[in-house]
Amino acid sequence: MSHAATVVTAATLSFWLLTGAMAASLSVSPTKLEIFSPQQAGALTLRNMGEKAITGQVRVFAWRQENGEEILEATDAVVASPPMIEVHPGADYTIRVVRAAQAPVVGEEAYRLVVDEVPDAAARRNGVIALAIRYVIPLFFDSPEAGQARLAWSLAHRQGKVFLTARNDGDRRAQLRDISLAGKPIARGLAGYVLGHSSALWELRGKASKDRSVKAVTEDGPVSGVADAQ
Repeated sequence: MSHAATVVTAATLSFWLLTGAMAASLSVSPTKLEIFSPQQAGALTLRNMGEKAITGQVRVFAWRQENGEEILEATDAVVASPPMIEVHPGADYTIRVVRAAQAPVVGEEAYRLVVDEVPDAAARRNGVIALAIRYVIPLFFDSPEAGQARLAWSLAHRQGKVFLTARNDGDRRAQLRDISLAGKPIARGLAGYVLGHSSALWELRGKASKDRSVKAVTEDGPVSGVADAQ
């Protein structure tokens, strides 16, 4: 598989998740995996809540952020076993997720598990539109020395638009929701992740005010700060 074929942006991820929401036969738990050294493996459970057997595929992608985009790339540092399964109606199936890399974890390593329900081939031949479900699960491997997230905010102008940027100078990711600038919502609900030593950004609607106070909520509770002007 070429490099171009293995790179996925956040916009594509959003489409996958919306498509998956239209089906309900396959469920996955947990919705996030975090594994702490010296542990090197975790587990993912797939459940078939439908009346027919489901074929599932599990792939692992290395996850990074670049210029405000989330990038997924094929990797052999972590493997899912088995990568293809058949789940019978009403049954569960456990997938082992194993870190195969020999080097110790430094800080935090971020991956995404992409779980696909493979559409029924017979239904496609009969002209039936099969909406397959896709889950994209965050996966993190953490070292004991990994530092907590440290967020810094800034406003940046790009091509006539204004963006609020969150820079994370810590090792571990920050999951953000309910971001506001000067008391006005920038992102309601889950806003996404800022990986360690990476940045994420959100476009502002309208003009930025002189008040650059930022508030958000992380997994560890509320955070606040003042955005620098760039």
